Amino acid sequence: MIKKKRWLTFFLAWIPGLGHMYLGLKKLGLQYMIGAILCIIFIPSMPTIFPFALAALWFYQLFDALQKAAWMKLQAEEHERMMFHPDAYGAPWSMGVPPMPAYPQDEVSPVWVGIGCVIAGFLLMVINVFPWLWRVLVDMNIGTILLALALIGYGFRLLRNNTKV
Repeated sequence: MIKKKRWLTFFLAWIPGLGHMYLGLKKLGLQYMIGAILCIIFIPSMPTIFPFALAALWFYQLFDALQKAAWMKLQAEEHERMMFHPDAYGAPWSMGVPPMPAYPQDEVSPVWVGIGCVIAGFLLMVINVFPWLWRVLVDMNIGTILLALALIGYGFRLLRNNTKV
């Protein structure tokens, strides 16, 4: 089991997704990179929403990478203890070290990625081909409306999937 350095994870995580890739979570790191690039692309079209989204994504992925690095360090220490000192505590199992929570790697369906690409392509087409339509939509605060609808939809999805209270 290869130990990863937390300080290196911290410095690499300044570029969204790179810290996760260093930890071996390549798919998650790529998702963070794509999210950051899309936020940067859409900043000129909606300058009130996407800088905030980029900052939120950046801070979240930075602290998520540090948390995953800490869990991996604990796992590596426990693995080393079990391999080289199985009788250190009288038993070869974990004594008080909680297991790392499961992080599903294949959570994003290709259907959702496809839908996101279609929406992003449609928005870029509207911005470049129909600038008058884009100005009308911006004047109507369509970005705020879409963000509110996305948050409501995500909230309903969380409520539907987590029925335990």
